[in-house]
Amino acid sequence: MTAEAVRELVECEVAEDWSLPNAHGCDLRRCLVPPTLREYDDSGWRLPTESHPVVRLWLVLEELPEDCSGYKIVYGEEAMMFGLAVPGMAGAPRDVFIGYYGSFLDTYRGM
Repeated sequence: MTAEAVRELVECEVAEDWSLPNAHGCDLRRCLVPPTLREYDDSGWRLPTESHPVVRLWLVLEELPEDCSGYKIVYGEEAMMFGLAVPGMAGAPRDVFIGYYGSFLDTYRGM
């Protein structure tokens, strides 16, 4: 999958409703970022003796694009779903994937 294909998925869901609000007051025009494939720690990993597995997901939205400190909406190619990620702990090498929510709009509303 390409960054352009991921962007098209988002734009098809948004359609013409670029003013769509969510509970965090995001502005889609400001918060959408060019899709970038990144690595995230998977928060669903529960074995205390092993490190979190790393998942590769497309970043498509930054709640706070100025400093990247807020929620992130990501897309998983294998799952074909959007989900949320959050910043990692101070000093952590990666942000943390917290789970899939379904469509882009379901995820956006669920932030």
